[in-house]
Amino acid sequence: MHQPISMLRRRGYHGQAILRHRAFQKLQLKVWNLISSAATAFVLTLAWLFLRAPVGRLWGAIFQVWLEWMRLPGAVTIAESEGTYFRSAMPQVSIAAALPDGAMLMSVAVVTLGTLYISLRLSGWLMPLSYFLRVVCFIQSTAILFFAVTPQYFPHTLSTYLSMMLDSTIGFISAIPAIMGFTFYIFDFRLRRKVLLTALIMAHLVILTPLQYLIHAYVMAKGSLLFMPLLYTMFGLLPQVALFIAFYSWGLSWPGRDEEMHQ
Repeated sequence: MHQPISMLRRRGYHGQAILRHRAFQKLQLKVWNLISSAATAFVLTLAWLFLRAPVGRLWGAIFQVWLEWMRLPGAVTIAESEGTYFRSAMPQVSIAAALPDGAMLMSVAVVTLGTLYISLRLSGWLMPLSYFLRVVCFIQSTAILFFAVTPQYFPHTLSTYLSMMLDSTIGFISAIPAIMGFTFYIFDFRLRRKVLLTALIMAHLVILTPLQYLIHAYVMAKGSLLFMPLLYTMFGLLPQVALFIAFYSWGLSWPGRDEEMHQ
């Protein structure tokens, strides 16, 4: 009598067996699985290296069109370099942003203090937003202090900033197949799902990157370099990594081959 009841504990509402979640399972790494993971990561990285130059030209075209639409004075050139086997092309955006003056420092300081006050008054269920705003206020406060005391020692221009961020993102996208090879391909998913998820992450970053840094360029060109530390720290590579984690978590929720067979 007790046996059927205990069996029901392991059945879902459709009657299928409830398998232990992969987070609580010990992953048995097989030699063939490791070889196939490395081979998949290698092939996808190779394909990306062939696409890297066209992606750089695409970013340059997007920057050129949007700079005109946003009426920002700037020029875009494509810096191409020949490697042994692969060609690279990256946009170089010549655009200026001024150092903050006294009025800008005072107005941003007032807004920062107001934002800090709001973060302290938020209710408990908005605690994540409250902490986020406090971090933003802390970073912006350090930038205000720096530009108020020693603005002449700020080492970056808007053009060098954009070049650095685009190079960093290209490096991050290039590393995604290898990262997925170590963290996702080793699980028991079908090959087409592994390739699909990797392609989605890389394509999303290719589309997001020029739009993301166009917003950075607009804020600093219309405002000043005062916002560069905040944009770099909180709205640069950090949202791109968060996007990768979101896609990865979604992919890890997919049923594996064993789960598909039990359905």
